[in-house]
Amino acid sequence: MTEGKILELIIKDKKFKINQLADMLGIARGTIYNHFKEDVLSPDIKQRYETAMNIDWDVEIKKYVSGKHEQKLDTRKEVSKPRLEADVISLAPDPYDQENREKIFELADGSLAMNVRVVPAKAQAGYLLGFQDPEYFEDMDVIPVNVLKRHAGDYLAFEVRGDSMTSYDPQFARRSIYEGQIAIGRELSKQHWKSKLHIHSNDAWIIVHKSEGILIKEIVKHDVEKGIITVHSLNPDFKDKDYFLGDIEQIFDVLQVVDKRR
Repeated sequence: MTEGKILELIIKDKKFKINQLADMLGIARGTIYNHFKEDVLSPDIKQRYETAMNIDWDVEIKKYVSGKHEQKLDTRKEVSKPRLEADVISLAPDPYDQENREKIFELADGSLAMNVRVVPAKAQAGYLLGFQDPEYFEDMDVIPVNVLKRHAGDYLAFEVRGDSMTSYDPQFARRSIYEGQIAIGRELSKQHWKSKLHIHSNDAWIIVHKSEGILIKEIVKHDVEKGIITVHSLNPDFKDKDYFLGDIEQIFDVLQVVDKRR
């Protein structure tokens, strides 16, 4: 395990917020995410984290490479290894582009487009820690994506990975979503989860699960009383599964799927 990954786990286990820690260290929040990707951290960086979090780095690191903590970490990997079925992309500028506040703009031919910030693969691992932090989306490439109409709400776009929503059965071909396509989703606020989801009005949903990662599925059942949703994949190799809404961070209804353009 890399020292950057151990740092990420320490911060999570100690329940530090990224913006709080960045202020304590006097660095940008994006710098912390970069530290998560490092194989080895410099002595100076480790000392600064020691001081800010009031920890002993040598003591903490032993917890993750030996004894009971190692067993606990291995168990967590087995039962909750993130499965990224979509790579997150942010639709700027809501609220990440301070220069252009037009979320949707009109092109010369009268069609509509959105500016899309693309989160590179190296940044995806930190999504659950950073998605509430505007700085997480800084310095990312922007591409325009055509949209069919103006929509209200908060948006993210996701670059699809894997084939869980791909079916080669002709009757499901129209609804299939292929790896490399971009699924544009509108976030459904948690207050709406308390009511019956309109599961029959959407062919696909993007679900950000706290331990399993970013999933793209159909929602085929919503038990409001128990707070459970049942998800389904078009690919028959994936079995239906129940998820407690309490274990889910975000839900997006997929409004449009477009081909990836770079």
